[in-house]
Amino acid sequence: MGATSGQRTKRVWMAPAGVRDWRLILCLAGALMASLGCGDRHDPRFATPAATFRTYQTAIRTHDRDLLWACYSESFHQHVSGGRQSWEAEWDARDSAAIQAELDRQIAEEKEINDEIGYLLFDESTLPSPNDPPFFYFVHQKNGWFLTSHLDALFHQRLEKAVASGALKLGSD
Repeated sequence: MGATSGQRTKRVWMAPAGVRDWRLILCLAGALMASLGCGDRHDPRFATPAATFRTYQTAIRTHDRDLLWACYSESFHQHVSGGRQSWEAEWDARDSAAIQAELDRQIAEEKEINDEIGYLLFDESTLPSPNDPPFFYFVHQKNGWFLTSHLDALFHQRLEKAVASGALKLGSD
């Protein structure tokens, strides 16, 4: 196409076909990664057992009952006799020394046994008494790691599964 007098020819730059294909692939890859990331709704406060424990301590320190309750697993919530109201009454009955003992705990070991259960082992010197359990147990849910009881049936099911698969060995070898 030639230009007529007084008209300029407008040139449109187009990348070679191979380059356009790579841009399309990169664009699609970016969109796929973004969409996968959107489905991941982990709250950083519950990203690991240790993060959940720090959140638990923050909730205690700030007297945030909603956050404290949120640190516990759904299965824990379901099996609290009397529900949240009963749990709050039990929490309120704790004396200040028991509350301080929760804040004084220091993590000696964090262990994610598999993608379903984990625990924290506390430094024995930070426990209120030698009779206090040195562990906190955790279950993984869709949005993070949450505190539970060693009596939790879901925790026990997952623990048995971890032992059966070899992810956890009980006793000494």
